[in-house]
Amino acid sequence: MRPFAPQDRVLVSPRYLAGAGIDRLADAIGPLIHLFGWPSEHDRASGRISVHSPDGSLFVNFNSRHTHGHWWSVAHHEPYWEARFTRQTPIEAIAAVTQTLPQLLGDDRHIDRIPLTTTPLAQIAELNHWHREDDTFTFPDGHCHLQHTPTEDTPWRFRHHVYDGFDTHWDASFTQDTPRAARRPVLHPPRDDHPGRAHLP
Repeated sequence: MRPFAPQDRVLVSPRYLAGAGIDRLADAIGPLIHLFGWPSEHDRASGRISVHSPDGSLFVNFNSRHTHGHWWSVAHHEPYWEARFTRQTPIEAIAAVTQTLPQLLGDDRHIDRIPLTTTPLAQIAELNHWHREDDTFTFPDGHCHLQHTPTEDTPWRFRHHVYDGFDTHWDASFTQDTPRAARRPVLHPPRDDHPGRAHLP
């Protein structure tokens, strides 16, 4: 395997080991702004960035100073649902979720480039070698878990950590009415949309 240069871009598999990366803003909100024309606001003093759908029903917020450590949130109104991601959540997972949002609102202009999966979550887990025990899905190395607790307000929660691993913990949570299409991408390995990129298995 050839050595990587600092500017090289790579795809890491499994996705949950990728970390936040350096292009967190461009990858997660760039398509919403540039492909779909969602309005955005940037408070340079605080670093907070907000992107919202043209109809005002969906909001994507990035705030690196959030007191509870959730740097990313995706919120929908009527019905209300919210997805939240902590700082080290892999940017590919966040981007995979944000890129589903226009189609959830009926905007399928780029469906050929950003296809939505209809595969049931349990089948996605099985195809990607997650182990299921009751309502918990676990990746074979034991570092990443998906807990489903149907009776809670936030029934879907991904948690990752490596024992004694520095800065490896992240958490992604989805409230009760979050559409299935917005939860599924976190379980997927990265898609090879960029043939020039290397892979780190």
